[in-house]
Amino acid sequence: MMTSITLAGTVRARTAEETWEALRPEIRRLGISRVARLTGLDHLDIPVWTAVRPHARTLVTSQGKGATDTLAKISAVLESAELWHVEQPLKADIHACHRDLEVPYPLQALPTKVDDPALAGLPLDWVTGRGLISGEDVLVPADAVRRQQHRGGQPEIFYVTSNGLACGNNLTEATLHALLEAVERDVLHDDYVTGSRYRTLLLPHTVTDPYCRDLVDRFLNAGMWLEMAWVDNAHNVPVCAAYIWSEDYPIVFAGSGCHFDPRIALSRALTEAAQSRLTCIAGTRDDLDSHENAFAANPARPTLADLPTADWNNLTHHRIPEHDDLDAHLAAIAASVADVTGHEPVAFTLHAAEAYAAVKVVSPGLEMRIIRSIPRPGGRRA
Repeated sequence: MMTSITLAGTVRARTAEETWEALRPEIRRLGISRVARLTGLDHLDIPVWTAVRPHARTLVTSQGKGATDTLAKISAVLESAELWHVEQPLKADIHACHRDLEVPYPLQALPTKVDDPALAGLPLDWVTGRGLISGEDVLVPADAVRRQQHRGGQPEIFYVTSNGLACGNNLTEATLHALLEAVERDVLHDDYVTGSRYRTLLLPHTVTDPYCRDLVDRFLNAGMWLEMAWVDNAHNVPVCAAYIWSEDYPIVFAGSGCHFDPRIALSRALTEAAQSRLTCIAGTRDDLDSHENAFAANPARPTLADLPTADWNNLTHHRIPEHDDLDAHLAAIAASVADVTGHEPVAFTLHAAEAYAAVKVVSPGLEMRIIRSIPRPGGRRA
């Protein structure tokens, strides 16, 4: 049994201080030149840090958030470590066509760019992962794991994303967070294509969890517009979305969270929205849109989505976890995903050491958000 430590806004296998001490010797190896505090650039005072990898092949800066500075800088370093691992060369176990292998899922159940049966006859590199229910070896395409695809005339048949990629104190923790991210993206995809059929707006004054209450009050006391939503889903895992807007930065920033503990799902959504805002304030991500037009246009304050509302406690009182066994939570969520999709999730270990573990979860049948932003009813950008 892998027991956990409940911290504000997260559940981990070590204390924040223990995790940071384990990570510090790894920072140089990962190519991280600086871990910097961004918190003071915004008046919300929600801890946000950034880790800088000057020689990154993808994103140079990775942001992290948390209830404390230590948790936020851990988050930033682990986000950067995730990308470092999938940028490294990945040795294939086999090069073969899907139709010639005993793979327990159709290729089209993965995020392919084309839905064509002919893909099954295309030779691919494959690596060996571990089925999260059976525990058996399962082959997955290497290009569904690594961040950079082959070049030199090879067709790129998969969408290359960081979906299902996570680091943690150990394999169980990393795999759980990777699977929860994959579930979150699937739920948000379903929410978008069904016109937010499964959403319920959360009434801010009903949020009683101390950490979430503090986050809500920070936004409201700053005069900001806030919308929070609970997203029901077939996986029966708590998923929340949050949106913020203010006159001093008239853009709707969004965040989402998925966790077996609804309090953590909501806190992640709220802190991610704050992190998104602060990332744009810092200006260190040149892949993000410029918001110059919004400042010039003086847009009106948003209005809440026309959706049913609910009391936070009525929605969540029966969902508060009764135990802290991370292995049990991982098994339960993996079983739920397999029941919904018809395929067990597969975990590929990128790194496993005393300091931390890195995992990529490939879950056939789960969808991804079809736009980069986290949509809310009434608008396609958030």
